[in-house]
Amino acid sequence: MNYNKRDITKEKRIILDLYKDGIVKVPNLFEDDFLTKILLAKEEIFSEYPYGQNEKYEKNIEEDTKRGEYAVRNPLELNPIFKKILENKTINSIAEDILGKNYYFTNLSMRIITKTNYILETHRDHCGGMSFSLLLDDITINQGETFFYKNSYNDPPPAFVDLKKFSSKIVQTTGVKGDAYLWFPDSWHGRNHNLSNKKTCILMGDIQNKNTENRIIYIHNNYENKKKTFLNKIFKSIGNQPNSLLKHFLYSLMRFKIFKKKINDEQIIYTRLILDKNFGDNFSFLNYFRIFSLKKFFKVTLFNIIQFVIGKNLALRLRKLI
Repeated sequence: MNYNKRDITKEKRIILDLYKDGIVKVPNLFEDDFLTKILLAKEEIFSEYPYGQNEKYEKNIEEDTKRGEYAVRNPLELNPIFKKILENKTINSIAEDILGKNYYFTNLSMRIITKTNYILETHRDHCGGMSFSLLLDDITINQGETFFYKNSYNDPPPAFVDLKKFSSKIVQTTGVKGDAYLWFPDSWHGRNHNLSNKKTCILMGDIQNKNTENRIIYIHNNYENKKKTFLNKIFKSIGNQPNSLLKHFLYSLMRFKIFKKKINDEQIIYTRLILDKNFGDNFSFLNYFRIFSLKKFFKVTLFNIIQFVIGKNLALRLRKLI
């Protein structure tokens, strides 16, 4: 598969694997000459922003000695070559099948991980949507790679699960320059430490359906801004609460059981399409509660109470000591 040519059969297989596992590796998503231009642009940007940018897109002037992470948040504004990534036919075709027409690219950023012992704990992002990562360095195990738990995007928030029981489901996003991964942002994932002396870099993009309010990049021209429905307002409230067990349960109940067809028809915010009976509709309440840990639930609840009483920073310090 290359930058200018689609492989319909391969795209269908990618979509099937995405709904099955929540993550799929896609080698050779871009042609070599285009990848070379991206790598050159990456080097130029990080020579200008060696410590990345803050949330206001300003240049960081100090090292991140704790996390060893340096992010560039607006590569689209720093070099026009990055917009070509958003024109990739495979990415756009798969996004349309999963999210429906008139979707938005809501983020494109890069990050470098230097030598660090820091591990980003397992978490999930907003429900619905589709994301992709492009390796801009050769990356092996323990070089700051992102890790995912396969088929976890319909499960409870990871804080309420005994993750040790699911170690066999972990996928490490390793590979060579140019390897890409497509993934669901509500999959459990985190980032490994980088125990090598090598800096590693990946580019990440996020895509959401037409009802997102995070409308950064839009490549279509036939969109009608219709009035949002009450159901859309509900999902706006519960679809981006990745750490709330109650809201995630309500989301799952309404998305997969009560309003399944209506949500599909209206492409409600923070949802993906259910393409047919066995293609994206693999949610099971039996499985949801089977992996739920009551011990973890009480532990999280106790921590939240302590945090409410003494404050977040002090509570986090206390948790490290226990």
